[in-house]
Order: sequence, then C-alpha cells, then structure tokens
Amino acid sequence: MRTRVWFVAALVPLLCGRAHAQTTRTTTDDRMDQFERRLDEMERRHQIELKARDEEIGRLRAQLRQGGGAPAATTAPSAAATDRSTQEMLNEIEGAGPTPDERTRGEVMKDAATRNAFGPRTAVDFNPGIAVVSDFRGSVSSRNDNPARNRFDVGSIELDMRAAVAPIADGVLILPVSRDVDDPLFFNRDEPGDGAVNTGVELEEAYVFLHDFGVPNLTAKLGRFHLRFGRQNILHSHDWPTFDNNFVNQSFLGSESLNDSGLSLSYVVPPDLIGDNYVEAIVEIISGEGNGDEGPVLNNSAFIDSPAVNTHILWNHDVARDWNLEVGGSYLFGKHNDDNRQGVNLFGADVTLIHTDPTGGFDNQLFQAEAIYGVVDTSPIATQHSFGAYLLAQQQLNRDWYAGVRLDWTKNALDENQEVWGVSPYITWYYFEFLRFRLEYQYKAGDVPTENNLYFQVTWIFGAHPPHPYWAMR
Repeated sequence: MRTRVWFVAALVPLLCGRAHAQTTRTTTDDRMDQFERRLDEMERRHQIELKARDEEIGRLRAQLRQGGGAPAATTAPSAAATDRSTQEMLNEIEGAGPTPDERTRGEVMKDAATRNAFGPRTAVDFNPGIAVVSDFRGSVSSRNDNPARNRFDVGSIELDMRAAVAPIADGVLILPVSRDVDDPLFFNRDEPGDGAVNTGVELEEAYVFLHDFGVPNLTAKLGRFHLRFGRQNILHSHDWPTFDNNFVNQSFLGSESLNDSGLSLSYVVPPDLIGDNYVEAIVEIISGEGNGDEGPVLNNSAFIDSPAVNTHILWNHDVARDWNLEVGGSYLFGKHNDDNRQGVNLFGADVTLIHTDPTGGFDNQLFQAEAIYGVVDTSPIATQHSFGAYLLAQQQLNRDWYAGVRLDWTKNALDENQEVWGVSPYITWYYFEFLRFRLEYQYKAGDVPTENNLYFQVTWIFGAHPPHPYWAMR
C-alpha cells in the first residue's frame, strides 16, 4: 500500500509538468501565429501605401505634362522656360538624364557640375562657400619701447570664398582686413617706428584652381597665391601651429607669407612608377614683385621687368604603420630692389614627421623643421649669405588640447652679421571646431633687445570651414 502511495505521489508532479509544458507550447504557438498575422497585416498596408504613392506620382506626371500643375505667377515666364522647368521636374522625379535641349543649355553649366554626386544642382549651389575667420591677439611684454607689444586688438578678419566655377576648376578668393602695428623681427630700439595702427584690406589670394584639364596628375593655379616655398609659407596665419610666424620665414619670406601672381603647376608622379611613393613637383612662374616694399628679399614694384621662378619638390611616405614622413626641397630665383642686376637665390629644405596613435586615440605627435639659405644682392657690389632654421615639436594631449615648443635661430637675410634666436612653448585648446584659444610664451634674444613675451590668441570661424593642413590632426 505504501508503495502505491509513493508511486502516485511521484507521478502527480510529472503529469502536472507535462500539462504545463503542453500549455506553454500552446501559448508559444499562439504568439507565433499572432506575430505572423501582424507581419501579414503590415505587408498588406505597405503594399497599399506603395500603390497610393505610385498613383500620386502618376497623377503629378500627368498634371505636369498637361501644364496644369504650375502655380500662378505675377510675371508669366516664357513657354520655353516653362517647358524646361517642367522637364527638369520630370527628370528629377523619374531619375532620368537631361534631354537633348537641356544638354544644349547645359553647355553653360556643364552637365557634370550641375548633376553631381549629391543629385541635381539647385540655384543655391552656385553661391560660393564663405568663411569668415576672426583672429583676436594680445601680448604682454617686457619691451615697453616696442609699439607692437603690450596691446590687444583684432589682428585680422579674413573673408574666405571658394566655389566650383566649372567641372574642371574651382575659384578661390581670400580678402583679409587687418589691423596691426609694424613688428620687425630685428627690432631697433633707436628706430621704434611711429606706432601707427595699419588698417586695410589686402588681396591675399585670388586664383582659379584647375584640377582636371586633360593631363593626368597635373593641376594648376592661375592668379595670386602663396608660393610653395617650404612647408609653412602656404598657410594662412590662423592655421599656424604657433601664435607668430617662425623667425626664418620672417627673415627671408616676410612677416606672414610670400605671395605673388602668376602660374603654378603641380605634377604628381604616378606612384606605381616609383614604388608606391608620393612625389610631387611644383614649378611657379611669377611676376617677381613678391610682397612689394613689405617683403624682405622679393620686394619689387611694377618697374621690375623680369619674372621670378619658384620650384618645390616633396616626397611623402609612410615609413612605418603609424609614422608618416614628408621631405621637401625649394629653390627661388628672382630680383631684388627693382634692379635687374641684383639677384635673389633662396634654397630651402623642410621635414615633417607625424606619429599617429595606433589605438585610434589622441596620443599624436608632430615634428617639423625648416631651413633656408639665401644669397641676396643688397647692392651692385654687396652680397649677403645668410642661413636660418626652426624646429617644432607638438604633442596632442587629448581631442581638444595640444602642447608644443618651437626653437628658432636665423640670420638677417639682408645682413649676414646679425642674428636672432628664440624659444616659444605654447598650448592650444579647441573649445569647439570653430573656436580656438592659444597661449604662448616667447623668449627672444640675439642681436636684438632681449624680450620676454606672453601672447594670447582667440580664433573663431563662422560659415563654410576652410580646410585644415593635413598635420593639424583635427
């Protein structure tokens, strides 16, 4: 009797569990059936919506073809213009290419430019991309006799305009409005200047960039531009890694940059011919005026009757997985002081080394150096042989913070017996992509009065963001 009781007691849970499992399977099957019914219902509704959309598109097509869908206008356009607009709308709806009539008209707009990768081009696309770059600068200095120190002002407001003007060409216009006080690298306390604030509009760059005119790997600039001498001369002042320009560029090329007008040709050697290396050769034939009377060595007026020639060649290669190296060489030949008998010969070398964080983070380093050797005739019987260089090292601390130091030493391009050197540590903070703060300390000495300077800079941009130099690591 006890055995039967124990057997029944053991059997009851098993039967209950089986019944529960069967109930669970039934519940699961019901849920699957409900899910499938919902999918079928969603599919049915989707088909209805597609059918309604197709019917609406068909109605719009018919309405456009009949001319009944055009809204009333105060001034009625011509029939040809109405037909073209209607056809363009139909092409956009149907995804079709231009009609023969439209292609004839498109010779003005160049079909490839008006129908780019982002779809049909609208009227607003013909407006240029515009950026306004504002640069606020301040300094606290031990040199009270230098009028360029111990002052705060908006150093420049730069208008940067860029746009495609044809499928093969882009237009660039850069107009800075500057407010500054003359700040010579070799400051003379006996001639400090009048301290006047120079305000004016400059034509810094205005050129057409031909990026595809039938010759593979060959591009050209025609107009006024920064010369491709060295690495930093091509930058605008707000793109410098430091507050001020390096000393050697100031001595030989100018306080900010060496610009001129003419033709610049750039050719990239096919990498498969040179072991997958990147080699670019630049030749520039320019007027030879340079920056006029503001330039240290290329400082001619329109009286000069012989052009100048600048050449630059660079080699860029990934020397390791996380290391990129660029080496460049430059040569500039021109005339000095409106005298065809006084020559200018500048030889330059530059090196840029970048280490990128292999983890994809922000532990990036930049090392950059430039050197210039100049042979400059300062009179029909006197020639100066001067040399200078700088070295810059920068560490990216995180996404928004950078710290670095620049070491400078150079002779005066116009006086080989005068030299200056300096040490400039700095820190940069990008609060946002369009707002940057920088603080720099500089010790300057040599054959100039010794200075201790603390520089402060705020740069902000609104509009279309101009491109960063590739080593900015933004």
